Amino acid sequence: CIVIGLGIFTLIIGYYNYQTSMNDLRNKAANTGDLAAISLKEPLWNYDETAMQDIFAAILLDNDVIAIRVLKDNEEKSIAEKQREGLENIPFSDLLKNPVYVDTNSAIVRDGKQFARVQIITSSEKVQALIRYTTLLITAFALVFVVILSSFIWYLGVRIIKKPIDALRGSADNLAGGNLNEVINTSRNDELGSLALSFDQMRNAIRKKLSDLAVLNNTGERLSGTHKHQEVFALSLQVMMDKLSAGQGFIYLLNEQKTLVQQAVRILQQDIAKLPSVSMDDAEHPAIEVVKSAKIQTLNEESNTLLYVPMMDGQTVFGVMQFVGRQDGFSFNPEDEGFALTIARMTVNTLKNIQMLSVIEEQNRTLEERILLRTAELRQKTNDVNSMLQNMRQGIFTIVRGGLIHPEYSNFLTEIFETKQIADQSVFEFLFENSDVGGDLLNQLEATVDSMIGEDAMNFEFNAHLLVHEYTKYFEGTRGKVLELDWNPVLNADGNIDKLMVTARDVTELKALQRETEKQKAELDIIGQILSVSKDKLLEFIKTSYDFFDENKKLIESSNGNQADMVATLFRNMHTIKGNARTYGFSYVTDQVHLAETTYSDMLRAPETPWNPAMLLAQLQGARQCVARYEAVFKGKLEGFSATVNPTIDLSLLDNIAQAVDGINELSAVSALKKSLSLVRDTINAANSEGVSDVLRGILDGIPSIAKQLNKETPEVIIKDNAIRIKREIAPMLRNVFMHIFRNSMDHGLESTQQRLSTGKTPQGTLQLHAKRDEETVSFVFSDDGIGLALNSIRNKAIANGTLADKHAATDEEIAELIFVPGLSTATEISNVSGRGVGMDAVRKFLNKYDGDVQLIFTGEAKSNGHRPFKMNITLPAKYAV
Repeated sequence: CIVIGLGIFTLIIGYYNYQTSMNDLRNKAANTGDLAAISLKEPLWNYDETAMQDIFAAILLDNDVIAIRVLKDNEEKSIAEKQREGLENIPFSDLLKNPVYVDTNSAIVRDGKQFARVQIITSSEKVQALIRYTTLLITAFALVFVVILSSFIWYLGVRIIKKPIDALRGSADNLAGGNLNEVINTSRNDELGSLALSFDQMRNAIRKKLSDLAVLNNTGERLSGTHKHQEVFALSLQVMMDKLSAGQGFIYLLNEQKTLVQQAVRILQQDIAKLPSVSMDDAEHPAIEVVKSAKIQTLNEESNTLLYVPMMDGQTVFGVMQFVGRQDGFSFNPEDEGFALTIARMTVNTLKNIQMLSVIEEQNRTLEERILLRTAELRQKTNDVNSMLQNMRQGIFTIVRGGLIHPEYSNFLTEIFETKQIADQSVFEFLFENSDVGGDLLNQLEATVDSMIGEDAMNFEFNAHLLVHEYTKYFEGTRGKVLELDWNPVLNADGNIDKLMVTARDVTELKALQRETEKQKAELDIIGQILSVSKDKLLEFIKTSYDFFDENKKLIESSNGNQADMVATLFRNMHTIKGNARTYGFSYVTDQVHLAETTYSDMLRAPETPWNPAMLLAQLQGARQCVARYEAVFKGKLEGFSATVNPTIDLSLLDNIAQAVDGINELSAVSALKKSLSLVRDTINAANSEGVSDVLRGILDGIPSIAKQLNKETPEVIIKDNAIRIKREIAPMLRNVFMHIFRNSMDHGLESTQQRLSTGKTPQGTLQLHAKRDEETVSFVFSDDGIGLALNSIRNKAIANGTLADKHAATDEEIAELIFVPGLSTATEISNVSGRGVGMDAVRKFLNKYDGDVQLIFTGEAKSNGHRPFKMNITLPAKYAV
């Protein structure tokens, strides 16, 4: 603290001298500047350069001034200047930047107006040198003072403190070395005397602890050799009473009814009255309180002192020890609490050991009987297990370390595997030789089994999925059995896997029965699906599907590579078959057709896909077989219930034809003849045509199913056919066309129920189809009350796939025409209804084959969301309608 104080004092004195000297230097510079301004006024006004230089030289005689110059008012350009010798080559501006130099400006005034100013630079080097010199002197003085003071303090410490401390340290070392008889000087009345007194008290405490420890060790040895309860009680009480100088000692133990029962009494002084017995009903008795609180308590009662020591078994109260003595002779200090609790714990542990010895003796007496009984039970269980293994109708065996089969196994195992060479065989060769389990899977199985046996049961939980649970094993060439395996771990006492138990079952007949059941179920499903549509629709579906299959087969066989137009045709045909199958609910066709359709879709998205006609033909054949399955079920199961496969003709039509022909024989007028011929023609046309609703019957019947797939309400369908009938030759194509149109309208056009309600529409949408015919064309106008054509989505999709240039300013009509581009769809995801961008492309392709076409006609302006209402006009030559 003294050194720090002197340092601070030195800094303060140095700082004060520096500030005072610098203020004096600034005042001196200011006075010199004012004197220079007065002296330079006339020479500068008359511009007497010689006089100015003389004045400069006179001012530079001052050793603190190093430079002087005269400047015009408000300008930095020197009129005249002069530096001290040795500084002539340093620019005036550089001198001003040096922090050692101080500049002063004084105004030069004539007739009360300032017309110039004089600038003087003064050096503070002398001031700083003086400050350094003064600071060094003060520092030297402080160091000398510190040295003298330290020497004095060291002398006092050696004389007054060091010797007593050394003596006390020597006593502490002796105590640490085990010399408890070391004499410690406690006569001093200062802090060292208090420290010596603490060392002396510590020595006495150590003596007492060692003495108590010796007593405890001796008591523990004596108790360990005692096997009677009364001897334990007497020894414990004797030790405690000797320690406390008590007159009486009692031990109370808790019995099964939690009642304190007096177990032993030790009376040394007959003049002290015997205390009454203690019971649990006596809630005010101190012993009861000790049992509840488990703490030592001392109570004063007249001239006697009572001490209660709880006897604890962990956190459980075992009983209480009670000691009585006169106040003038009872010696118990707080330091004796640990001794008393230890004696009580030792007593409890000895009592428990004696009780345990009794239990062990009893167990030893009955051990031989139990061993004999257990051996008999084990022999009986072994016989039972062997009997089960010989008679159960399942193959059971265990796998031991090394992958070997344990010699004990069920007798039925020999029947399943048709061999008696089982015990100690490799389980992998026994189970999987001549089977459909490949080499890689077998290696994996061997590693899995090896990682389980001998390891924690957790390994089985982690790797059980790698085990083989069903496979086919072949016997005598090609005869095979389907076997089912069930694996379970057998654990030892440590929870590790000792063995693996395997249950083998022959499920060949069961699997065959399952396959037959599934086949029958599928056939019943197909029958139900066929019965849900008319025979004509089924036969038409089969015929059109075969036509599409034949066309696809011809294209695949004749093509030499992945051609975009050809693949688009393959895709369009397969998509149409799938759409018709979903419309009629033919579920066993859609999955296989969808597989081929997905292959075509991938080829369209990735033209670099290698051309693989074998795979394409195989997929096509698989789809064709699914359709053929429906044809076979119909011809084999249902055709007999129908009168004929050919389309039936209404008998009333035949009557009309007969009447018209009869009328020709009786007619003579040309007009009447024409009328009869017209009747014949109309009747024949009616027989060779269908009404618009009849053509679309299958599609209309499938609308509720499509709505359910899309989570939408079933829409209302309004058809106005104006009595127009469609010729049968064009009906299948029209069904394909309207299958795509209706499905796309329900997916893209009609909003969800929530969206329709939010815009004030009814939850149920509406689909309308109006048919009309003139001399040249028959047209079908289709519309819905949905959201309209998504022009923005179509534009963005066309730009993304390169169909439309990004900067091309296309009209709404041009954008609408893009929906007929192959592969373009605005669906956000591919669904079972639409989304592959093939629907409207297929519609136009189908119509073009029959000289027809389809156009979009807008019926309103575009909405803010980019959708525009429209209707669809489908046209065909008039010859296809009557």
